Amino acid sequence: MQVIIDPRLRFNYASWYLLGIYKVFGKQNISFDVKPFTSISYHSVRDYNSGFAFIVQNEDRVKKIFIDTEDQAIIFKDRYEWCDIYGMVNPTSQQVRDYPKLTAIGPQFGISLASWAGTIKYCINLILKGGIHTDLPLKLYIRDCLYSKIRRRPLRLYTQPHEVTKNYIFHASTLWYGSHEVNYTNRFRGEFLKAAHKAGLKIEGGFYYLDTPDVVQQMPDYPKYKEEYKDFLYNKRLSMDDYIKKTLESVVVFNTPSVCSCHGWKLGEYLCMGKAIISTPLTRELPFPLAHGENIHFVSSTEELYDAIVKINTDEAYRNKLEKGAKHYYMQWLAPEKVIERLFSKVTEHNKNK
Repeated sequence: MQVIIDPRLRFNYASWYLLGIYKVFGKQNISFDVKPFTSISYHSVRDYNSGFAFIVQNEDRVKKIFIDTEDQAIIFKDRYEWCDIYGMVNPTSQQVRDYPKLTAIGPQFGISLASWAGTIKYCINLILKGGIHTDLPLKLYIRDCLYSKIRRRPLRLYTQPHEVTKNYIFHASTLWYGSHEVNYTNRFRGEFLKAAHKAGLKIEGGFYYLDTPDVVQQMPDYPKYKEEYKDFLYNKRLSMDDYIKKTLESVVVFNTPSVCSCHGWKLGEYLCMGKAIISTPLTRELPFPLAHGENIHFVSSTEELYDAIVKINTDEAYRNKLEKGAKHYYMQWLAPEKVIERLFSKVTEHNKNK
């Protein structure tokens, strides 16, 4: 069995699935080659952000899979028509109903796959085998490969043994400036921090303030956050090692739909870590629903946040139940190899139903 991957991929978004492909099929059976995918265009950044394709060859059978990693709920029609199964991170419920080949695969997050030497080798390989066959600037490939090493970490660090610290919350997120992010994402994250402060918990981290002219140009009142969240602001990037360590120690974490209402990377990280998660309702589909009180604690208003924080901080049995439920959900539905196994089995299932 051989797997061929289209090298014209956005590495920091594809890394999760590359690890899954390696685990399921064996690295020795995998190659990068643009030839089987020439009917799929990669002329624009929008194409680059769409996701990536791969095929699995077994004797005379070829199974074609496309993984859509776009934050927006967009179906890329040419990719959908090309593949046997279209795995999508951020579909709406309507899209799942309307597109028979589409399967929701849930949140993921960027990870580091190799050493510095290995990452540079990846980068050169992708450019030589894929980048030169696109109209995209090569700096995109270089930037995203290096990002996976500079700003991301190996998956094993997210699952390292740890102790939860009672009465302690760590949160780190960016203050965004799009209309949805301002009215929903920023607001709920801010209310979470205020509620944790009211409950008397020690808070570390907070909001990363984007202090750049282009942000203020797009959102003239962005500086209002300097006053509104003055107790929760930081203006330099936190170490990823600290981010992982402190998140693991946090007694509770908070999730809300992020940019373009997507499943943010945080949801994938929190489930992988096995954290007690408070979340607002999700706006994108999952491979299987999360259950309130079992593997997540949903809140529908800012008023419910305070009670949820207090309950999880003081009720150890409930917190443990959420933590175990989150980890179980991750292991069953979101682990890289589980996603790839499910997509591969869906091809066979779809072909039988043709």
